[in-house]
Amino acid sequence: MHPLPLSATDDETLARAAAQGHPGAAPVVWQRFAPLVRRILKRTLGPGDEVDDHVQDTFLRFFRVAKDLRDPSLLSSFIVGIAVRVARAELRRRRLRRWLQLSPSGELPDVGGAQQDPQGRAALARLYRILDQVDDRSRTLFVLRFIEGLELTEIAAALGISLATTKRHLARASHRILTAAERDPALSTYLTKAPQAIDLHGSLLAREGEHDE
Repeated sequence: MHPLPLSATDDETLARAAAQGHPGAAPVVWQRFAPLVRRILKRTLGPGDEVDDHVQDTFLRFFRVAKDLRDPSLLSSFIVGIAVRVARAELRRRRLRRWLQLSPSGELPDVGGAQQDPQGRAALARLYRILDQVDDRSRTLFVLRFIEGLELTEIAAALGISLATTKRHLARASHRILTAAERDPALSTYLTKAPQAIDLHGSLLAREGEHDE
């Protein structure tokens, strides 16, 4: 079998190739979806050196279960779903470490760019403190919708839940998180009245993501 041209396959064809163990599928899948997976993991978990490890874990898991994808046209949602499960597993490990006092209390590590934008860095740290106070599903829904900008149907497919359930839980999650953010002086300037117009993506997390592009 010959390697697949990087730009000559749609998602459905690529998914079938990966499921069949095509030798050219892995680099194409990585090139096409690694930036998306990295953004989702970084914005769900917060800045940290371990993000790249979780990205690799996501794709290792994908290739182990690629044959289980029933609808090849949903390749993107399938990979996002795996990334979400990796993120939620890491969030559970972090909580356990805090409970056992095996790590610091959850303060964000220093990353590049902090000195250039200390105000934005402080706001980002406060945002993740708020996200640390909500359950994993609420945190994931909020990140996928309002920070990553995925459509509701994409989120539902990635999480394996109905569209109605997605809407219901997202409404609860966004209300709780936005209410807390609006009460924080460091975050309120990054918010507008409508959740759909949240400026966190462009004003905070995009700054962090500039180092990943």
